[in-house]
Amino acid sequence: MVVINVICYNVTEVKRIKTVIFFDVDNTIYANQLNQVLPGTRQLLQTLSKTEGVILGLATGRGPNNLGIIQDLLDLFTYRVLFNGAVVFEGDRLIHAKTINKVDIDLILKEVTALDLNLGMVSLDGDAVNRYDARVAEGMEVMRGRIPPVDPLFYHHHDIYAMWVFSEDQVKLNTLHAHFPTFRIYPWHKGGADLTYLETNKSEGIKKVLERVQDARLVCVGDGANDIQMVKMADIGIAMGNSRFSDLKKTADHVGPHILEDRLNQLFENLGLITYVGDPEHP
Repeated sequence: MVVINVICYNVTEVKRIKTVIFFDVDNTIYANQLNQVLPGTRQLLQTLSKTEGVILGLATGRGPNNLGIIQDLLDLFTYRVLFNGAVVFEGDRLIHAKTINKVDIDLILKEVTALDLNLGMVSLDGDAVNRYDARVAEGMEVMRGRIPPVDPLFYHHHDIYAMWVFSEDQVKLNTLHAHFPTFRIYPWHKGGADLTYLETNKSEGIKKVLERVQDARLVCVGDGANDIQMVKMADIGIAMGNSRFSDLKKTADHVGPHILEDRLNQLFENLGLITYVGDPEHP
């Protein structure tokens, strides 16, 4: 059952409020199961991008080279919080970056090898895995079938901002986490997990944006475990109904529709964050 809590704002008042809205990508605006952004969500983003006082942002675990799935919509977003907050762009300008220490990568690479796991390393201009097998192939389906090159020394000649662990074996992931308590593991919906520093999360990246866009209302929308902090810090936090993470739904101010219902635009209208949906008088 979809739970939608409705708060009605005065439309005139809403137009005077500067609002920053951050969306997660996978299974929030992009329906991974269908490999597309559904029409209602597409209309919502286009409407918001034209709404006075609204600034749009992306907040995702993906990097700049893995945003092709929403390529035609990227220009709608002023800010991009990438790699779970490790990197922040304002337009094409890099305004924040936090790399993963190469000594830490050395140690993690040894541990994942001992645990018979696969590690992906991601830079601003590419990515690589320490080895390639069926687990990597399955995990990369999330990235729409991309095949990363094999280069276990990739981090020697690239700055690394995020790492991937290709496994759904919770025992092995727990073991890895226990050995590296300064890191956090964010599970994907399928095939693997992001590995980041504890202090690196989407909310920290968004704070870098709010230093530039002051006195703004913050709205955050997401579906994953890596969205909990940003949804919690938001003035209006929205969890997608398709989220499998109960902590996210408990944290959110509103639990919206399942992404496949394609009714996120209706929720935004009910909340007064847009003033119309599908009105032919407002093309």
